[in-house]
Amino acid sequence: MPYLRAVPFLIVLVVVLFNGLKSEPVPQLFDQQDKLHHLFGFAALAFTLRLAFPRVSFLWGLLLTVAAALLIEMGQGFLPNRMASRWDMLANVLGVLLGWGVFVVGAGLVAPASRRAAGRVTGTL
Repeated sequence: MPYLRAVPFLIVLVVVLFNGLKSEPVPQLFDQQDKLHHLFGFAALAFTLRLAFPRVSFLWGLLLTVAAALLIEMGQGFLPNRMASRWDMLANVLGVLLGWGVFVVGAGLVAPASRRAAGRVTGTL
């Protein structure tokens, strides 16, 4: 059931699209809180994209997530009560880079452990 890997990505995509393109911004508890929403939302999008589609190259995945970040931010400029922002776009791109970075670091940590575990199962190291 490899298609189940796409479920987290689709959930994150729907949340990012809904919150990014609804006419009213998400309520904030403190000034500039929306930058954290942008950062972590796009980090989650990039991370789950890589989980869902492991064969997509790093470059294509990066381009797709940055393009989505640009398009969503530009789309906000056409919505009532919303406006496009360079700082939001920067937070989007930093989130994409954070998500990809966490995936790369996590994969580097998991791969050696899984090789060691496989060696224990087969009796070789």
